Amino acid sequence: MHTSPISYEIDGEQYVAVLAGGNGLPYPDIPRGDHPWAFKLGGKVAPAPAPAPPEQRNDIRAAAVTGTTVTLGRVWDAANQRPGATENTVAQNAMSPQHLRVPKGTRVTFVNPQDNASAHAAVSFFEYEFDTGLLMPGQSFTHTFDTPGEYFYNDAIFPQNTGKIVVF
Repeated sequence: MHTSPISYEIDGEQYVAVLAGGNGLPYPDIPRGDHPWAFKLGGKVAPAPAPAPPEQRNDIRAAAVTGTTVTLGRVWDAANQRPGATENTVAQNAMSPQHLRVPKGTRVTFVNPQDNASAHAAVSFFEYEFDTGLLMPGQSFTHTFDTPGEYFYNDAIFPQNTGKIVVF
């Protein structure tokens, strides 16, 4: 959904409408384009069949960083090799670092800094490996990566913020 839903009435019947559509994050091969959807309360339309899952996903192009902490809502300061000083809720790379590389068995801590104004969350959206849940400023979540692979995730509150953890 790209907008807030609205509710309206025509001839005593209540409807709910929303603008929804596809985009390229994190998968380049999903349908694109926005479409309005309207539903009548109590309607009898059968569910549509589930779409085929995407076959590819956009890769994270940032250089890999080693470490054990991901700072949510911050853009990586490559010159100083640390998270940026201010919160960013709109940049695709607002995970610090956006590309983390760790050995098998590493405990990675996801941190929402105390001075962030917003809640954040990190959710492994393809592999379903971890979900931090809602992290308020000052909160953190730790997950141990026991299986080698690539784990793509995004911020459930600001979903355009994406990252990748590579476990070797």
